[in-house]
Amino acid sequence: MASPDTRSNALPLAMAGAAGILMPLQALITSNAALYLGGYLAAALFSSITSLACLLVASLAIPAARAGWKRFGAVWRERTIPRWYILAGVIGAYYMLAQALSVGNIGLALFAVAVVGARTISSILIDVIGFSPAGKQPITRRRIIGAAILVIGAVIAAWDPITHSGQSPAAVISLAIAVVAGLLVSFQQSMNGRAGQAYGSTTTATGLNYLASSAGLIVAMSIAGLLHIEPFGYSAIPAWWMYFAGPLGILFVVTGVTLVPKLGSLVLGIGLVTGQLLGSLILDLILSPEKVSGNEIAGTLATLLAVFIASWQPNGRPRWKAQKAS
Repeated sequence: MASPDTRSNALPLAMAGAAGILMPLQALITSNAALYLGGYLAAALFSSITSLACLLVASLAIPAARAGWKRFGAVWRERTIPRWYILAGVIGAYYMLAQALSVGNIGLALFAVAVVGARTISSILIDVIGFSPAGKQPITRRRIIGAAILVIGAVIAAWDPITHSGQSPAAVISLAIAVVAGLLVSFQQSMNGRAGQAYGSTTTATGLNYLASSAGLIVAMSIAGLLHIEPFGYSAIPAWWMYFAGPLGILFVVTGVTLVPKLGSLVLGIGLVTGQLLGSLILDLILSPEKVSGNEIAGTLATLLAVFIASWQPNGRPRWKAQKAS
């Protein structure tokens, strides 16, 4: 039976929203980098390697991270967590590749819709089976209504891109790739959250995530090069703005590792995707304000309503308390 935690969740939820706001910027950088670096795999690998380099430096500077790397061997031998959790990094690699491939074909808004809808479904499943570090979370009527409003709001926000995408095969394939990314990312965050608890360091868990991600992308790039699908390596020297994709990705992964034990998968996902849609709206207002529609503004406001409903208690006060299985 679940019991309320005494720690406030207002700040963690706000942090999740802030991290989500930066996600569209990462997607935009990665997508445009693919044009400069010679392919989608090259852009995703550059982002992953940049992230890994930053984390290795942090691991040397942070005492808890050094202790976490020392604890990794014991965790691996004792199987404190399943060894296949190391594959969380492969999911991260797929997500970065999906960003690079999909945004150019279907746009930021429609990519966000696909990820939002899919991750909401997988987050509910994760909370039901108790896969996240928070354990089984009660899927109440309010949370289901909040999740439904979130998905509806996301569709409203991107209705124009949906209707304009037509029946283009590239658009349909890109949409399917984005949906799969959304389904998997909630599992990635839960796996990373459990790993962070086992190592006692979010830096260690995130570093292992990007180590596996980089390795997976190198293998994929090698196969693509042998099959002449995409050339191996980079066709140009990375521009300065491409280096920001890695740190933004680190922020997203660290947010998931840190907050999923406190919020559970569904509430964390609601916070992240609300920020994601807000970020998409902000970018549209900056880059092409003439294209911002009433649908996008109305849909974004609907997602904010979803967060409020999902966090409300029967006594009329916001439910800023986490719940853990006892």
